[in-house]
Amino acid sequence: MPDHPIVYTKLEPVLVAAIKTQIAARSEIPPLFEQLRAACGEAIAGDAMVIFHGGAVKDGFLVEAAYPVKRPVETDSIHTRALEAAPALTTLHHGPPQAIRETVLKVYDYLGSHAWTTSLFRREIYQTLDVSQPGNDVTEVQVILHEWDRLLAEGAEKVLGAEARQNLMQGIESITPESSFDDYTAWIEGAIARLDALTSDEQVKCQIVSRCAHVFPQERIEHLRGIYQRGEFDDILREMYMDDFWYEKPVRRGNALTMRKNPYDPEGYEKAATPAERRKAYCHCSFVHLYLDDIPSKLSPTFCFCGAGWYTRLWEGILGQPVRIERVETLLRGHDQCTLTITLPLELAGEYPPDKEKA
Repeated sequence: MPDHPIVYTKLEPVLVAAIKTQIAARSEIPPLFEQLRAACGEAIAGDAMVIFHGGAVKDGFLVEAAYPVKRPVETDSIHTRALEAAPALTTLHHGPPQAIRETVLKVYDYLGSHAWTTSLFRREIYQTLDVSQPGNDVTEVQVILHEWDRLLAEGAEKVLGAEARQNLMQGIESITPESSFDDYTAWIEGAIARLDALTSDEQVKCQIVSRCAHVFPQERIEHLRGIYQRGEFDDILREMYMDDFWYEKPVRRGNALTMRKNPYDPEGYEKAATPAERRKAYCHCSFVHLYLDDIPSKLSPTFCFCGAGWYTRLWEGILGQPVRIERVETLLRGHDQCTLTITLPLELAGEYPPDKEKA
C-alpha cells in the first residue's frame, strides 16, 4: 500500500444531497449511494462521500451518505445542504473502505503530535469505488479540525474588543500546520496568561474561553430537547443517568445543577499511585495533560473555562435559553476533580435525585 503524506488543507464549501442515517456496519453504505444516484441523476457533480458524525450515537455510526450536486435534490429521505468551508488533515487510502481504520488512525496520530485538535466530524471521499474489485478503491480521508485559536480570537473581540484580540493573539502567526504540539500548547499558555492580565473578571474570562469548547453532538442535544419538550425538566436528568458514557450524573437543587466530569480513564484513576497519575487519568484534555505533574502549574486555570463551554452548549441547546456557569473547580486549581455549577433560567423546586434515590 502506498505511503501517502498527510496534508493540511482548507476545504471549500460544497452543496451536497445526503441521506442521514444510523448504520451498524460499512456494508450498509453502498445501497445508500444507489438511492442517491437514482434520485440525483445528472445533478451529481462529484465523487460519493460519507460524513461521519462522531459521538452522535452509542452503537454503530451516524453517517450522511452524500454526493456533491449542482442543484438541490429533495425527497422523503434525501435532503440538500451546504457543507461549510473547513480546515482538515487529509490523506489517501488505497484498498477497500473496510480496511480504512489504519489510515484514519495514522491521521489522528499525526494530529496528536502537531498544532491541531479534531472536531467530531470526518469525511471519506470515494475517488475510485469499484464494487467488483474493492482492492482498487481510492479514498480520501478528511479529518475536520477544531479551530481553537480562531474561536479564542473571536471571543476576545466580541467580549473585550479588537485591541484585546490583538493583544491576546500575538505570536499566533508563528503557529503553522507544521508546528509541534508542544509549540502550540506553549502559545496557548501565553495567550491565557495575557487574558489573565487583561481582566480579573471570571465571568468575562468564561465568556471568552468557553467559546473554544468542542461542539456537543447536535443529535444528542436534539434528543434531550425532545424529552424536555414532551415532559418535565427532571426527565432530562433521568435520561442522562442511563448513559454513563456521554453524560455525567447532574445533581439538581432548585434551579442549580452541579456537574462533575467523569474520569477519562476510570480504572487508571482508581489505581493511580500518585496525585499526578490520578490527575492525568481524570483529565480529558490533551492540552492540559502536559501541565498536570505539578500543581500549581504554568498553565492558568482560566484555560479550563473551555470545558465549561461544552456544558453551556449542551444546556442552552436543550432549553433554548442562556444559562450561567459558576463555581468552576478544576485540576489546575488544585482540586481532585472537575466540577461546575450551572444556574438554569427556570423556576424549579425540590432536587434531583431525591434523597431516597441517592442512598
